[in-house]
Amino acid sequence: MPSSGVKNNIAIEAMNDILGGTFTARINMNLREDKHWSYGAFSFFKDARGQRPFMIYAPVQSDKTADSLKEIINELNQFISDKPATQQEMQKTIDNNINRLPGAYETNRAVLQSLLDNERFNRPDNYVPELTGLYKNLQLADIKNATSQIVKPENFTWMIVGDREEIVNQIKGLDLGKVIFMNSDGDIID
Repeated sequence: MPSSGVKNNIAIEAMNDILGGTFTARINMNLREDKHWSYGAFSFFKDARGQRPFMIYAPVQSDKTADSLKEIINELNQFISDKPATQQEMQKTIDNNINRLPGAYETNRAVLQSLLDNERFNRPDNYVPELTGLYKNLQLADIKNATSQIVKPENFTWMIVGDREEIVNQIKGLDLGKVIFMNSDGDIID
């Protein structure tokens, strides 16, 4: 994924808010609210100056590991094809992000961190004051472009943590690519 400092970062973050970045995002609504397989399932980015990871975190019932993976993959595939972000989802994301701005910068520490982030990601000094306008100018085409740039299910690396005996047979038929087993120390095991 591109750096946190890219010009379309607002669109990338908004796209993630819709897919899995908030409680009401698609992935959480599916696995938690609809299926009741998880207490929470989310997608997120880790900030970085260079390439950054895009992760999906979904602690689920062990017996629903494969079913949950299928649902996540289905959500990703639908998001890039027949069920893209909607105007309503985008507007909700815009409103949520604008409404949280005052609280996000109310402490000295938060203001300092925003200044450090501006330096780290080569943003202008007026980046935070301009955020409301950046959100208001967001278009559905921006979300679509961010989606095509970021969401590539065929390129995901899936790390599944759990009881091997309970989940190994579940995931065999998912065609996730080469399966590697590791112990708790990260050593590859047979």
